[in-house]
Amino acid sequence: MRWIVYSLILINLTLAAYFLYFRPVAAVSVSPRVAAEAAPQLTLLREEQDAPARPAVKPGTKLCYALGPYEDDLSIRIAQARAKELSLTGIVNPVEVPLDREAEYWVHIPPLESRSEAMDTLRALQKQNVDSYIITQGDLAEGISLGLFHKEESAARLASKVGKLNFNVAIREIGKSRTEYWLEIREITRLDDKTRQRVKATDQGVDWQMIGCKHQGNR
Repeated sequence: MRWIVYSLILINLTLAAYFLYFRPVAAVSVSPRVAAEAAPQLTLLREEQDAPARPAVKPGTKLCYALGPYEDDLSIRIAQARAKELSLTGIVNPVEVPLDREAEYWVHIPPLESRSEAMDTLRALQKQNVDSYIITQGDLAEGISLGLFHKEESAARLASKVGKLNFNVAIREIGKSRTEYWLEIREITRLDDKTRQRVKATDQGVDWQMIGCKHQGNR
């Protein structure tokens, strides 16, 4: 009888061990949608760093490179000529920039056909005792400066006086704003660092910017 008792005890221990260590675990079903929502959404720092900067322009606006600002029309025309030599289309865009100061009034004779004609006009003015000098730079180059006044009435009196001597006299209001000139180039895919440097050359105080093209039409 004793071996029967021992056999029953051994069988019970074996069954207990089986259910303890080999009992199947119920499978848990997780829907793909729940799993996706539970997964953390990660953005790699490198991805953010490598993302190209987007200029603040309206959707659909064509982008151009612009070189500037130039202070006078002559300098930007030279840069425009350099761009043309590289088969690039450069358009000169004048931009009025407001200044925080009172206006002044420049009495002058508009640009003449040549320096020789400007010299002849200067001599004629000096014979009439009119203080004057030749303008050598800017869009009034080869014109004659007669004086700069804070009051418009003073400028008008001088203009009237010189005009009676049969000279063509004009008054320009300056000081409220100044004109900057930018060279716009649309062939941006061709403007690598080397090409941009060739267009800029040794010009000081100017740099390249990416802008929305001022001229949207096809050329």
